[in-house]
Amino acid sequence: MQILNAIDAISPAIARTKLVLFTPFRAGRTWKLCATAYVAFGATIFFPFPLVYLFFIPAAHRTSPGAVGALLGGVALFSAIGLVIFYLCSRLQFAFFDIVLNRGEFVAPAWRKYGPQTWPWIGLKIVFGTVLSFVVAAPFVGYARNAFALLGSIKPAQQPPPELFFAIFELEFGLFFAFGLLFLLGSLLTDFILPSLALENTTLGEACRRLLRLIQREPGQFSLFALMKLVLGVAGYIAQTVAMYVVLFVFIIVVLIVGGIGYLILHVMGASPTVMAVVAVTVGVPLYIVFLGYVVFLLNGTVLTFLQAYALCFLGGRYPLLGAHLDSSMPPVMPPPGYAYPNQPPTYPSPGPMAPAPPPVDPEPHS
Repeated sequence: MQILNAIDAISPAIARTKLVLFTPFRAGRTWKLCATAYVAFGATIFFPFPLVYLFFIPAAHRTSPGAVGALLGGVALFSAIGLVIFYLCSRLQFAFFDIVLNRGEFVAPAWRKYGPQTWPWIGLKIVFGTVLSFVVAAPFVGYARNAFALLGSIKPAQQPPPELFFAIFELEFGLFFAFGLLFLLGSLLTDFILPSLALENTTLGEACRRLLRLIQREPGQFSLFALMKLVLGVAGYIAQTVAMYVVLFVFIIVVLIVGGIGYLILHVMGASPTVMAVVAVTVGVPLYIVFLGYVVFLLNGTVLTFLQAYALCFLGGRYPLLGAHLDSSMPPVMPPPGYAYPNQPPTYPSPGPMAPAPPPVDPEPHS
């Protein structure tokens, strides 16, 4: 596979997304692959959320000794649940990588292939996410204390000071920026570390050294890829949000028309308003939930599949084994009718009723 820059990799990524999800389009199969992409996205970065409650230990200790034990037990329980969920999502990352790389249609075979590789990958993600979370969270502690101090200084019936609004705005913008940065770094880790683990079962050290060599050799292209992935991710999120609202609007219009017809039928049959309400809730609410769930998974999964394909197309020319898998999973290009392969006699379509006869072919070349 030829080496593509960060811009040229967009077109083949779109083509591979179409091949993986929509060639052919089957409602159940396409939704299943999109749902796999959506769930696997949960392992992009690890956030140790339950550890935040450890800051409340002094307050719990002042309340009662038993409160500290209950708090620690709750932190341990929710941490264990979070680790189990993170393991499932991380293993699905390998399965989703295999599906996009090899144009797979089934999740279970891809899931079974990558059991041993999942554990070191999870260890790296947990350490990486925990360290980054504490580093990024440190400045927000000061912002939060400032905001709470300003909020506590407000007396009853007093107008909030302008500094409070600026502090809240800075806190919200900082949180949004921090989450975006963490997800971008986690996705880059997945794009360049996971392929070596999946294809060659390398060690984490070797996979990280390959990433560092790539950054040293092509710092401009790596930086452009990171920037383009951020831009494409934001553009994809905006596009899928707009598409979701458009589809939801059309769905509501159809439901209102069908519901109006059903209301007229029930009214003619003499049904009471209570019966109509029960029928509407029984039929409408599950239909709305199923339809909305299908659309959300489908649209988000399509964007995530494109981002995965974009990373593979960019890395494929720089990682020969990955490029060979990409090339082998592409459909063969059919030549146009009448195309003559080198050193082979030309072929002609069968003559029709009004078609001239093909010229004779000399079996011996002239000297």
